[in-house]
Amino acid sequence: MEKSKISWSFWLAVGFGYFSFGAITNVAGAIVPKIRETYNVSASLSIVLAAVFFLAYGLTSLPWGFFMTKNGKKKTLIFSTLVTILGVLMFASIPGFTMNMLAMFLCGVGVTGIQVTLNPLVNDISDSTKYSRNLTICMVLMGAGSYMAPQLVTLIKSLSLPWTFSYWVFSVLGLIMLASIVSQKFPKAPAQEQAIKAQEEDNLVLKLLTKEPLIYLYALGIFLYVGVEVGIANSIGFYLEDKFEISKLMGETAEAVKNTAVSNYWGALLLGRLLSSAYLDKISNRLAIKVHSVLALIFITIAVTAQDVNVVLWSLPAVAFCISIMFPTIYSLTTNNFEDKYSDPISSVLCTAIIGGAFVGPLIAKVAEAAQGSAAVPNWDNGFIIAFVCYAYLFIVSMLPAQKKGIVHNKPGVDIDELENELVHK
Repeated sequence: MEKSKISWSFWLAVGFGYFSFGAITNVAGAIVPKIRETYNVSASLSIVLAAVFFLAYGLTSLPWGFFMTKNGKKKTLIFSTLVTILGVLMFASIPGFTMNMLAMFLCGVGVTGIQVTLNPLVNDISDSTKYSRNLTICMVLMGAGSYMAPQLVTLIKSLSLPWTFSYWVFSVLGLIMLASIVSQKFPKAPAQEQAIKAQEEDNLVLKLLTKEPLIYLYALGIFLYVGVEVGIANSIGFYLEDKFEISKLMGETAEAVKNTAVSNYWGALLLGRLLSSAYLDKISNRLAIKVHSVLALIFITIAVTAQDVNVVLWSLPAVAFCISIMFPTIYSLTTNNFEDKYSDPISSVLCTAIIGGAFVGPLIAKVAEAAQGSAAVPNWDNGFIIAFVCYAYLFIVSMLPAQKKGIVHNKPGVDIDELENELVHK
């Protein structure tokens, strides 16, 4: 199937996949306060339950990559979607902290396979000059799912249903996604890719990891980006409660305000990706990362120094807006800066780095609890210092060299951003 002949139904199936795993992944910001209340555990332990989802990325991205190379993208998507459905059904039907943690891990395993497959699939069906834009648009749909999920939790409470009922809704999304995948005819691997697989005996994932050490620095960028993105989202409810005592301030409406704040955070990511899709294919990835990381540093500073809750309620979404382009841009930057044969292995390696979501969030909470003082209330302002470190490294990612043949760095008179633009848009 040629790229020009990709059907709208195929694009809709891919887009719905992004929407679905966005909702399942990012409902955590709304449910971690419920976990603390339901099971009477600390903030950091409740965030750990949510973070187990991202632990699956670190453990299963490479195995999913091997599975995809051997069995193809369609079979990988079908199998990973089935695992996701199993996880959400378990979360919905079997209560208990330990069982919720196991179910969350299974959800993570399934979503890992979905994302490992979908990212290079978008590359397969996109023109080379439109890949960054198309991936960003897909991430917009993921953001739409992320925005919907916390509002779903609020709606479920208004209907006097348990908060775990949201996972019954996710099971329906999973079944629809499964049906849409099964009904599609997937494009065949390009002849060049088939030749590479026939000629290369060494596994490309292992070759990438052993022969191209710069991949680790790019992967660290994804590790820290995902970690801080999810870490802040999962901390918003606690931040509003522990610093501003929002339950005392707003009474029965406090939970809806907290869920809306989480939704607005993900909504700002969605809006940022939507707006950036209009210019990301016109400027270099490096310049985009530099500008957006600096703006994120400015707005997180405003958030942690604010004494008015209303300032926090707009500054944290502003942070999300600024970092919205990071995942697709770093992913595209990495793919463009290595040889074409590494496209699929890069997906599994970078998806492995999403394990950052399992570590940065709990680290933010631990730092906050360590600085809680005599009032025994976590100091989230101190915890957010971790965010400063993450955003600073994202700026450094924009200056990493390329390994792809034909991209030259550090030569007099060479403008790296201009050169990358020419190579990406040629």
